[in-house]
Amino acid sequence: MEWNPQTLQFLSQCFLDTLSPQPESRQRAEKNLSDAGDTSNYGLAVLHLVAEPSVHEQIRQCAAAQLSEALAVIGNHDFPKLWPALLPELRLNLEKAINVMKSDPLLLDLKYCLDNFAAPLLSTVESISGKINAAAGSAETLRLLIESQRLCCRIFYSLNFLDLPDFFEDNADKWMSEFKKYLTTRYPAVEDGNADGLALVDELCAAVCDNISHYMEREEELFQNYLSGFVEAVWSLLLVASASPSRERLTVTAIKFLTIVSTSVHHALFAGDDILQQITQSIVIPNVMLRDEDEELFEMNYVEFIRRDMEGSDLDTRRRIACELIKGIAGNYIEKVTERVSAQIRNCLAVFAENPAANWKYKDCAIYLVVSLATKKAGGASVSTDLVDVENFFRSVIVPELQGQDVNAFPMLKAGALKFFTLFRVLIPKPVAMALIGDVVRFLGSDVNVVHSYASSCIK
Repeated sequence: MEWNPQTLQFLSQCFLDTLSPQPESRQRAEKNLSDAGDTSNYGLAVLHLVAEPSVHEQIRQCAAAQLSEALAVIGNHDFPKLWPALLPELRLNLEKAINVMKSDPLLLDLKYCLDNFAAPLLSTVESISGKINAAAGSAETLRLLIESQRLCCRIFYSLNFLDLPDFFEDNADKWMSEFKKYLTTRYPAVEDGNADGLALVDELCAAVCDNISHYMEREEELFQNYLSGFVEAVWSLLLVASASPSRERLTVTAIKFLTIVSTSVHHALFAGDDILQQITQSIVIPNVMLRDEDEELFEMNYVEFIRRDMEGSDLDTRRRIACELIKGIAGNYIEKVTERVSAQIRNCLAVFAENPAANWKYKDCAIYLVVSLATKKAGGASVSTDLVDVENFFRSVIVPELQGQDVNAFPMLKAGALKFFTLFRVLIPKPVAMALIGDVVRFLGSDVNVVHSYASSCIK
């Protein structure tokens, strides 16, 4: 198939007709494309079409989708044996496409577009901020303004995602002043009205946390001038949000920001004994403790629970991100962190011992901390921990759960015990581990999906 104006017209019309509401037109276009697919150089012709600046966006999207599928097929079956010239051709045509874009500033000058959009965005943000102050007592007006400001924050994130445009750098003081204001200002007319109002404000604060986290990761030299003020603001907000089970998104994004800071050259902000005590007691423990949502997921969607818990895909949850914060700080202050987390584990077990039936979540919290903060050795074949003496912890905390006669009682504790056994079994004396295999086998008969799944994993 030769690339010429006739081919451009033919392919464009075919792809356009595949979107037609008329069955006859769609079928005819699909047949034409199928026939064309049997001709030589069809894939390269579609690549030309995708790169052609005059092609309508709707057509381009259809062609790009088919090109992607075609390249996947080529990669699986024919490449490179039957397509020795494919990569050179792709490179040539991509270079042509880039050159075409460079001739059109509206298509290519991303920096120009960003800088020209950034100024009106800042003006909008400042205007909305002024209106928020003026509408302090009107809940309905405030809700609209807060949501508008959240959207502006998301646009800010998108415009800064790839690179920092000059306008944002030149006006960093103004942007950061606005962001800090959102983190430190309360809106009683909205927040105190109902849960939806508080959630709306939390979404705005979470969007700000995303922005400052991005700057901390990508523009640390610029952001360090504002760092201490934001750490203080996020810290104060987090201490309040952590105590509320419903403030998930804000809590997660706030902890992510502090985690990024804790692993940077500014980690000394977390070195103080009182700071570490607050982190373990007021942030880690409240967020690691099981909530109703966790129990519901455990019971109603066991596949998702296992995916998150065993495969580590729960990074955007309170439990996991709180442990990531501790890991981040421990990278520079391992002894201090170990001392305080170990103390919290002992405290949780003491609370459990006072009333096991009522306080079982404290034991689950202790087990989760030991498992989540374990250090994997090279290759991931074995793990270690300084938080507890593994053998003593296993005998006193885990074995009673494994030997419990009712395999369905306190199933989340049973699942945690089985996970601990699976993770640390290489550190447990072989005679002790072998003596418990029969107990583990019993859990295969549990009515709880997560429990018998973990038992199966433990036996493997």
